[in-house]
Amino acid sequence: MRKIIPVMLILCLFLVSCTASPGEQTTEQGKGAVGFSGGNIGEGGLMCGDNEGNVYYRSEADHWCLYKAKLDGNQKQKLSDDAPCDINVLDGWVYYANYRDGFSIYRIKTDGTGRRQLKSGYCGDLYVVGDHIYYDVRDEVNTSHIHRMDVDGSNDKLLVSEADLKYYYDGCLYYTNGRLFLCKYTLETGTSVQLNDKYSHYVTVDQSGVFCWYPNENPFVHMNYEGGDSKVILSGGGDYFNVCDNYVYYMKYGGNYDYYRLSLETGEKVQLSSFTAGLFDEKGNIIANPDAVSEDDHVFHEGGVGSFVIGGYAFVRGTLRESLLQNGRLDCLIRLDGPGNMRLWD
Repeated sequence: MRKIIPVMLILCLFLVSCTASPGEQTTEQGKGAVGFSGGNIGEGGLMCGDNEGNVYYRSEADHWCLYKAKLDGNQKQKLSDDAPCDINVLDGWVYYANYRDGFSIYRIKTDGTGRRQLKSGYCGDLYVVGDHIYYDVRDEVNTSHIHRMDVDGSNDKLLVSEADLKYYYDGCLYYTNGRLFLCKYTLETGTSVQLNDKYSHYVTVDQSGVFCWYPNENPFVHMNYEGGDSKVILSGGGDYFNVCDNYVYYMKYGGNYDYYRLSLETGEKVQLSSFTAGLFDEKGNIIANPDAVSEDDHVFHEGGVGSFVIGGYAFVRGTLRESLLQNGRLDCLIRLDGPGNMRLWD
C-alpha cells in the first residue's frame, strides 16, 4: 500500500483575523490597545502584523525561527532562534509562546533585542491587551487554567480554573470549560456565564457578536454576546475559519480543499486558492498513475492548514510543488491572492 503524505501538516498543539482596519494588529477595542487581531491566535498564532506593514512569523524556510518581513515577503530579518506561536505585537514588543522552551512565554523587541522569558511552563492562547497578557497554562495533570500577568511578567494571577482561553474582547474573556462549551468571563465583575452547550472552536468576537465553529455538527455560527440569536453562517463542510472586517475566511472540504472568502454583507463567496490536483513524488514529478506507486514510495499533494489574515491578505501554512522544486522543501507559508495567483511567501 502506497504512503500518501498529507499536506495538511499538523500545527503545534495550540492550533485567522482582523480589527476595524483589515489586518491591522495594534488597535483599540474599547478597553485598550491589543496586540492580536481576529482569529489568528486560534489558528496557532504563527503570523502577526503591525501598523507599519510588517509581519512577524514562524519561518518555514529557517527551522521555525522567529522572523520579521514586509507584507510582500521582502526585507526578511531573523529576530530569534526561538520557535514562536501565539504571536502578539504591541508597543514595540513581540510576545509569543516558545516551542523550544516548553511553550514558556517570551517577549523580544521588534528589532530583535531585549529577549526575555516572562513565564515558565506549558502556556498558550496569548492575548496581549494594554499592560496585560491573558493566557492559559497547564498544570502537572495537564489541565489548563487562565491567568493574567503584566507585560513585564509580574503580578501573575489565576482568573479562571480548568478553562482554555479562546478570545479576548472588550473586557471579557471567552473560553471553553471542561466540557469544551463556550463561556464568557467578565473581568470587571469576575463572573462567568455559559454561552452554549456545544463543543466550540475557532472563536472570534467583534462588534457584531461572537463567531465559532461546532466541529461535531460542522456549522460555523454567529451569536450575540450572551449566546442568544444563534445563526448558521456556513455549513456543509469547512475548517480553519477566521473572521476579518465582515469577511469569513475558511477552507472548504472536498475537491482540492481550497480556501474561500465569504462576505458577511453580501453573501458573495470568492475562491482564494487553486491547489493543484493529483499527486507528485519527493522530487516534484507528477504521478500520472497513482495505482502504480509502490508501498515504499512517498507521494504528496498540495494543500494548506490554518488561515491568517494580515493587512487584508490571507496566508496559510501548507505544501506546494513549487516550493519543493524551487527550494527543495515542501513546507512553506503561502499568500492567497486569488485563484492562479498563490504566492510562495516563505
